[in-house]
Amino acid sequence: MKKLFSVLAVLFVLGTVNVFALGIGPQGGYTVTGAGGGSTNGAVTFKIDGVPCVFALTVDGLGAVTSVGLTADWWMANPKIEQTWGYFYGVGLAGSFIVTKNYSGMFFGGRAVLGTNVFLLNNFIEPYIQLAWQPGVSIAGDQMTPVLDSFPLNIGLRFWF
Repeated sequence: MKKLFSVLAVLFVLGTVNVFALGIGPQGGYTVTGAGGGSTNGAVTFKIDGVPCVFALTVDGLGAVTSVGLTADWWMANPKIEQTWGYFYGVGLAGSFIVTKNYSGMFFGGRAVLGTNVFLLNNFIEPYIQLAWQPGVSIAGDQMTPVLDSFPLNIGLRFWF
């Protein structure tokens, strides 16, 4: 019985290996905020083929103000412009924890994303650039402040396995 279960488990794994692919890679950029302000950011992005969401674990600020967050973008479409070149657009969610020497808080918001990507080397490498509008609410202590002027611009590279 144990051998039968082991054989079935191996067949199940082998049968599902090509059902999905994983795209993972680095992303960097700059978040433009109101009055000409902004901050640099870095992230690790990942996407599972067959799931319309692209996730990113982000670190924003890398200076006096640092935030750590997560974004999830639902690509509504990724049509082709040429054979391997396309563009994408969608909506998503963003959340982060903000920590400074004298301040801590949270941010929650939505995202509208527009970008372009290219698949190279038999779809193994995916360079992309994207711009998002990220309106939301900043919460610190008992204060809630609307944030309507957050525009992350990112460039990244995903490797597909």
